[in-house]
Amino acid sequence: MRYFKSLGCCFLACYALTSHAGLALVGETKESIIYLNLDAAEKKGDVVKAEGSQDFHQQQQWAGHDYLSAKFVHEFDCAKRVVRQLALSIYPENMANGGALLNDTQAKDWASPAAGSAQAMMLNKACPAK
Repeated sequence: MRYFKSLGCCFLACYALTSHAGLALVGETKESIIYLNLDAAEKKGDVVKAEGSQDFHQQQQWAGHDYLSAKFVHEFDCAKRVVRQLALSIYPENMANGGALLNDTQAKDWASPAAGSAQAMMLNKACPAK
């Protein structure tokens, strides 16, 4: 019986790892851990469009919802060094578990990220220096 428990745990661990395949660690801030899926990113000229996720160390609040993780789609203009959010979904548990609490599909304006911010870290990952 112990063999089947170990096998079951191994299966769950492998499933969890492959369910997030393609996500590369961007970095960690004091607030969160950030991932980008650059394997599936779309590139048109100087603009990279990529999906990603952010896991927070402590509960966050947005529009009356408490959440611990977010999934997003961002565009990065590598030539102009600006970023914009195209979509955002928030989740009550880490790794986008627990069902989406809120979805925002309103594209935001292009903006220059603050030095050292999560957005700056993502821009540097999506647009590495040549």
